[in-house]
Amino acid sequence: MQIRLPILALLILFTPHLRAAEPATLPEPGPEDGGLRMRLVVAPRTDVGKEGYDVRVDLLNTSERAITLRAGWEGEEAGDLEDYVDAATSIECVPAVRRWVGGVMQGRRTSPQPEYVLQPGKVLSVRWQTQGRHLKNRVTNPNDVQNPEFPFPGLYSVHATVNVITHGGIVPLRSNEQLVSVGGSRAMPKSTLGQLLHVDADGKTATMSLGSLQKVEPGDQFQYFSKREQGRLTITTVKPSISVGNLEVVFPTDSTPPLRGTEVTLIPKK
Repeated sequence: MQIRLPILALLILFTPHLRAAEPATLPEPGPEDGGLRMRLVVAPRTDVGKEGYDVRVDLLNTSERAITLRAGWEGEEAGDLEDYVDAATSIECVPAVRRWVGGVMQGRRTSPQPEYVLQPGKVLSVRWQTQGRHLKNRVTNPNDVQNPEFPFPGLYSVHATVNVITHGGIVPLRSNEQLVSVGGSRAMPKSTLGQLLHVDADGKTATMSLGSLQKVEPGDQFQYFSKREQGRLTITTVKPSISVGNLEVVFPTDSTPPLRGTEVTLIPKK
């Protein structure tokens, strides 16, 4: 007994620590399409003083047949299929962040696209690490593949999407949800993207689709812009789900007021 009791005590003492070291269960992947599913796993970096994320994307073959995956590089990129999945995966988040829109030069690839045969029941895993408040390091076409920069601390709901090219055609996949903490916070982030719900006839006042529930405050400024017009809305009155403000056309000064449904984005305070 004098020998067994200390051993038993040690087992009781260390058993919880052994269980805590076991890896967490992977999340259920997103919906199936074309025999494929997509899983997203995001974790904050563990480096001291480094803000960023460890990101993992899994493509799962849930069918009973092999599926050939093909890259869709627009130019002469040298990456393989895993590199393409990395670059072609797009990120969606809630609260939403304005999509990147701009001109992009189109490539003309003449070399064969890399392929990968995903066997039945197997998983193709792609991993990368980021630095900063975003989940990707590169994109194929930035108009199609989004990499939002999280503008405020808080807990964002995130999904990944990718259009997988197979011999049978393009398969659109959407991942499971991941909750991503920015700045170490688990609070609801401030919303930065809204729409104009109403513009007064004189074009000087407008109502927006965000309010105090989305953390909008009097004095906040939102901008709208297109290739030809630019303006801003300065919030004066905030209600739970809407806000009202003064509308100012910035450029060109003789342009007409924006239409209902125009997208507006919060201007960061300096």
